[in-house]
Amino acid sequence: MEGSLWGALAALALFGAFQGCGMAVARCALPGESGGARLLLGSVAGTVMLQWFPVVFAFFLGFTLPAHLCALALALACGALCWRFSQRGAGPGLGQALLAFRRRKALWAALALWGFACFLVWKSLLFQDGCVYSSQATYGDTCMHLSFITSLARQGEFPPEYSILPGTRLAYPFLGDSVSASLYLVGAPLNLAYALPMWFAMGQVIFGFLLFAARLLGSWNKGLLAWFLFFFNGGLGFVYFLGGGWGNFTRIFTEFYQTPTNLAAENIRWVNVVVDMMLPQRALLFGWGVLFPLLYLLYRAVFEGQKRYFWWGGVLAGLLPMIHTHSFLALALVCGAWMVYTLCRDLGWARPAARLGKALAVLGLLAMACLKTVLHATTREDSPKLLWVAGAGLCLCAAAALVLVCLQCLQGKGRQLLSTWGALLLITCGLALPQLLFWTFGQAGGFVRGHFAWVTGEDSYLWFYLKNLGLTGVLALLGLLAAKPGEFGKYAPALPIWFLGEFVEFQPNDYDNNKLFYVAFAFLCCAGAQALWQGLSRLKAAGPRRCLAGASLGLCCCAAVLTMGREAVARYVLFDPGAIALCGYMEEELPADALVLTDSRHNNEVASLAGRDILCGSPSYLYYHGLDYTRQQEAARQMYESPEAARNLFGAWGVDYVLVSDFERGSYQVDEAGLAALFPKVYDDGSRALYQVRTEKERV
Repeated sequence: MEGSLWGALAALALFGAFQGCGMAVARCALPGESGGARLLLGSVAGTVMLQWFPVVFAFFLGFTLPAHLCALALALACGALCWRFSQRGAGPGLGQALLAFRRRKALWAALALWGFACFLVWKSLLFQDGCVYSSQATYGDTCMHLSFITSLARQGEFPPEYSILPGTRLAYPFLGDSVSASLYLVGAPLNLAYALPMWFAMGQVIFGFLLFAARLLGSWNKGLLAWFLFFFNGGLGFVYFLGGGWGNFTRIFTEFYQTPTNLAAENIRWVNVVVDMMLPQRALLFGWGVLFPLLYLLYRAVFEGQKRYFWWGGVLAGLLPMIHTHSFLALALVCGAWMVYTLCRDLGWARPAARLGKALAVLGLLAMACLKTVLHATTREDSPKLLWVAGAGLCLCAAAALVLVCLQCLQGKGRQLLSTWGALLLITCGLALPQLLFWTFGQAGGFVRGHFAWVTGEDSYLWFYLKNLGLTGVLALLGLLAAKPGEFGKYAPALPIWFLGEFVEFQPNDYDNNKLFYVAFAFLCCAGAQALWQGLSRLKAAGPRRCLAGASLGLCCCAAVLTMGREAVARYVLFDPGAIALCGYMEEELPADALVLTDSRHNNEVASLAGRDILCGSPSYLYYHGLDYTRQQEAARQMYESPEAARNLFGAWGVDYVLVSDFERGSYQVDEAGLAALFPKVYDDGSRALYQVRTEKERV
């Protein structure tokens, strides 16, 4: 866990080498881009290479140091070739990026938010005073990701399995954790291995969205407005804390998950992007780190004629599923919407297509509001009919796209379509399908079910989204309706993403559809920024214009600022000194693949810090991954409460050690005398005892 100085330096060298190779790839592939864009995209390429190159060799060598040395050699070879064949004078872009800060104030805002986000990452896994601390948003998810990181690095098994449910292949998108596992493997302290890739990913998302929004809106100022609306998102939840005296307001900073963007009692569920999405959800963070820069490339390809970007976009898109599957799905819908729009545009149908899209947006919103009032809760959930509705909508869109493609081919543009959209599709599918077939579909295929109206609960449809999105939602709707035909086509991906997210769930937890909704929200923020800019531009006097701008942004961002403030001061103990000492013993004495019997608490030090397998992890993780853990859960209870009677179960489940601590004593009626009579005690600190079930010879 603690690592070493040399290990930290080796990890920094490894990460820096891949980042440098990514810069070389961007230098070769994107010579016409600005220095800042090339720097950002090079960083993304370097991170993706560190995620995927070790995987290629891990299939043959395991997730081991030799596999990483081979991956490093491959990266250096790619970097050297790209540098050799890149255009002369096309530097890595660092100098140009630094000069850009003198010209664009928007970059300073992004830099400030990046610095704050890095601070939140640092305190989300803080080793201090002999304890491991977490913040509020990360208290639940951090331990699961740590178990992926430490088990992958310590056990080296590939393809990896769940260390919290051994014998089950890890189908969760794990490459955001594998990059930290790589750094941990070469000797970095666990907190550095955890935080360093996240710091870079935070920058890739924050600057990537700004780059994309500024390009889409054609202005850095407009892009900055969209950037504020997206990252400082928050609805009207702060209103619930304004009444009831000072104590009602201060509970934001004192109580657990009582924030203006996450207040379940009032059905405030549209959480802040930075605090509750990017910070705790590592897969989403690394997925967005690819998605937003990729949307920039695809925008350049689709709307600015940079046809070669279809090829590079296909490569990044094809590598996305095991980084973040939801981002891959959202990207597919974005590409579908943009393709339909561009086909209509090329046929001279941009204006009627935009009018149809606006009509569908309004009518769809009203239809969903009416449908919400008609359907009862039991018919809104898990209904096959809802799947048919979504399927029919997607099939209708696909049929329309096919007709448009045929019309384009009849006009002699078939070769152009094949070299652009066809290339994107072929490359993406060629890279993505093996991942989906090998990892995703086997576990997640059974997740898909019909479910209407996300988590609106008993609220009316329109009221739920008004109080959750606030002024930003109103601005977004106005921006969509006021958009010119060319502008509407750029925002159009928000519509199919929102439609699909309202009718289909892709995981057991209905709340997790927000991973789709927030991609749609990114486009809506761009539309809302355009509407706000146009409204402000109609005011001739600078004073009223600035007051209105400040009031609008204040109303949009107030809830977010309070939520961020809460996260900055929140601190909770994940692991105490006793847990850390126990893990130190396990690191030195227990085999890397040892299986330890524990209770199923989420902050399980054995899985999270020691990287060892446990029989059954937290149901809050396993259930939402669609895994059946009932047999393991019952076996654990029997082994703790009746060890003599359940003696055969220890061997049947491959248990090597049994941990008894206050957690186990609280979860089970532990027969400690029975355990002591059967197995020798190898560790005891007064509150934690570790019993050895099998020796190394018996394990073999």
